[in-house]
Amino acid sequence: MKIARIVAITSAALVSQASAHGGMIEPKCRAITTMKLNIDSTFGHPISMRAQYTNGKGGECFGFTPDTNLQPIPYGESKIKMRANDGANHVGPCTAYLIDPTNKDKKLKVGEMKDCMRSLHPGPGNKGDQPIPAEMTINVPKDNLPCKDGHCVLQFYWEATHLDPHELFDNCADVKIGGGGGGGDSPSVSPSTSPSGAPSASPSAGPSSSPSTAPAPGPKPPGPVAPTDAPGPAPGPAPGPGPAPGPAPTSGAPGPAPTSGAPGPAPAPGGKGEYEYIGSHSDKAGMGVWCNQNCPAFCPGDISKQK
Repeated sequence: MKIARIVAITSAALVSQASAHGGMIEPKCRAITTMKLNIDSTFGHPISMRAQYTNGKGGECFGFTPDTNLQPIPYGESKIKMRANDGANHVGPCTAYLIDPTNKDKKLKVGEMKDCMRSLHPGPGNKGDQPIPAEMTINVPKDNLPCKDGHCVLQFYWEATHLDPHELFDNCADVKIGGGGGGGDSPSVSPSTSPSGAPSASPSAGPSSSPSTAPAPGPKPPGPVAPTDAPGPAPGPAPGPGPAPGPAPTSGAPGPAPTSGAPGPAPAPGGKGEYEYIGSHSDKAGMGVWCNQNCPAFCPGDISKQK
């Protein structure tokens, strides 16, 4: 009896492990959302075994309670995700269909994958620690869909050929076509709030409160001229002797222009008598007055000297 009981327990454990299997988990299928089957076991049982857990709704997913919370899938290519709940390598093809929710015979194949639940080695065997993740590409067209108003049933159908007869699995998800996801016309990155053609900055021709580039500076106003750079004014004809000497000479004073240096301010008329005329002009007294009025700025050394 004790031995028989141990054998029975072991057999039950093996059956439980072997029947864990797996299925589609994204989009979430009816087996999980409305039938509340265990994702680690009964959700992934073969169709023939699953009927006993569905309160008379049968084993096929199309007969399960529909989910009113429609999950979006895009037009064009996208991915569905699966999982295998045990280590057995269930070799065989997987197919995806879109079905009219009111008529299971109106369907359109949107994806297929050979040996979708298999490991890298070709035959049955250990796949590794469960659950084993997998994914599959589907492609939803914009035209000739079997369903109306965007509501379709996405059916994942898996045929495991490692046993004879083959084990059959399916999962159904209620989906909304053209509602987000990656691929098709739905961009994987949200568009920017401003259109691409809109300028990112104000047009260059429009007025601006402050120019982006400072205008080139105009010419600087002339500053004070350094004394060493500006030429001194050429002296006019020598002044007359003033009130003291006789008439002014007709030939004018020789007073050559200075060779360098700008003149400083002229001293007050009459001077201080610090300079003496030493040139050859006949009116030495008049020239002496002139030298005292203009020297040292204008008197060359050969016609005047400081007393």
